[in-house]
Amino acid sequence: MKYVYVFPVEEFERSIADDELIRAYLEGKDVERYTPEEFINALNDEHINVDTHWVRMIDDNDGMYPITYLHADDLKHAGFDVSNVTESDMLTLADKMNDDYLDWSFWDSLQANAEIIGIPRLNDTNS
Repeated sequence: MKYVYVFPVEEFERSIADDELIRAYLEGKDVERYTPEEFINALNDEHINVDTHWVRMIDDNDGMYPITYLHADDLKHAGFDVSNVTESDMLTLADKMNDDYLDWSFWDSLQANAEIIGIPRLNDTNS
């Protein structure tokens, strides 16, 4: 997920490394983090002074890595009529597919592919 970090000019160099900026935020230092939508709202509501703060967009995955996305075109490709499909329908379908994936194939696929790329198991003594 992309976040907007806002940090004071007087406390931080503009060129501070992304990981240092994220660590400063996590440590409760004078760094604010917003989603892009939250940032736009705060900026429009004049809660952020860009004259005294640096602003940086960082793609911070919080330890999460996307595997796939669902699009209405996927339904079309599978032969479904999407002309009346709502956002709510898509969210519900995505949620159900996520549940099915975790229940049926996620763990088997995770283990098989981790072994294929050579990630060692915890009890692997060949290191």
